[in-house]
Amino acid sequence: MNFHSRLRNYYLKVAEVLRGDADAAAVFPNTTDIGVSRERVYADFLKQHAPSKCNVFLGGFLFHIDGTESKQLDVIVTTDTAPRYNFHNRDGGGKSFSPVEGTLGVASIKSTLDKAQLQDALGGIASIPPTEPLGNRVPSILNIGDYDDWPYKVVYASSGITANTILGHLNDYYIANPQVPITRRPNVVHVAGQYAIFRAEPGMSTYDRATSQSTPLEPGSFHVFSTDPDLQAICWVLNGLQTRATASTHILFRYDDLINRLNGVA
Repeated sequence: MNFHSRLRNYYLKVAEVLRGDADAAAVFPNTTDIGVSRERVYADFLKQHAPSKCNVFLGGFLFHIDGTESKQLDVIVTTDTAPRYNFHNRDGGGKSFSPVEGTLGVASIKSTLDKAQLQDALGGIASIPPTEPLGNRVPSILNIGDYDDWPYKVVYASSGITANTILGHLNDYYIANPQVPITRRPNVVHVAGQYAIFRAEPGMSTYDRATSQSTPLEPGSFHVFSTDPDLQAICWVLNGLQTRATASTHILFRYDDLINRLNGVA
């Protein structure tokens, strides 16, 4: 068996562990315990597979330097140069928060994804404050064209209603809320063992093996992948974190303005 086949099997085993741990979490007697357990399972998956430059925390919220905050986010991934606010998470079981500048990824974790839980997750992602233009914080020869789409945004669930139903609810939500920018919509909605729904980014296309033809996808549109959904979701989530982690090494993140804000100067 060649390496790529073995790597594929490795990711499929990871998916089995994710699904198995999520199912085991259902033995907890109340929904709060179930939710926290599943958050930890997904956070552990990211800790074991994201680049070492990534710090992975059980979430809280993201904040902008001007003081605006997001709603509750279950898992937060930051670059290793971002300040950590982890005092209430010393045992690994508490919550943390982070500046949006320097945050690489977030995940909203649901036990069962239905319309209400999807809308709750989409509302949380929509509330993420915007990133600031990079300006002279990166070398002039470097082009990070998607920085306004940071962090990478995941909705993950252990089970859920059908893909087409969720896709319909997803599209309906943004028809009803057109003010939500594309950059504050999920990159992937992953229901373990059932499907993954991806938001198309510029240059993405689908490939038909039968005809060897590629069809470009409209950026911002959502598309269901039901073939190897766990494999596809795992690979693309890790790729999204890796590319952002790499790009973040070239960004001059500074947080000294926060000192002025704390002292009422600005």
